[in-house]
Amino acid sequence: MRQHIQLFEEFAKGYEFAMKHIDDNEYAVIATKSGKQVGRLDFIKSKFKPALKATIVIVEPSYRRQGIATSMYQFAEQQFNLKFVRNDEVLTADGKSLWNSSNRKFGQ
Repeated sequence: MRQHIQLFEEFAKGYEFAMKHIDDNEYAVIATKSGKQVGRLDFIKSKFKPALKATIVIVEPSYRRQGIATSMYQFAEQQFNLKFVRNDEVLTADGKSLWNSSNRKFGQ
């Protein structure tokens, strides 16, 4: 199911986000622009506590620093009405910077 996200349009103008159920408690958000995949956030929905945990976060290099990762995190949180917990195992230097930002709009 593809959706335009009005809430995040300030970051993600022209992008579409789709939720994909992978297996059991594993999901992915796919970000596309003009039919091209530009980002992917794979995550698990915890069975033991009300939280989401990213396992893969990828944004194509030429699309970075445009709010796509933030929008994917927000999209998943909105769909499940749960927040992400930080997972340093999958964060790049840019990802750590995003999580350390005082303006971050997702996560606990």
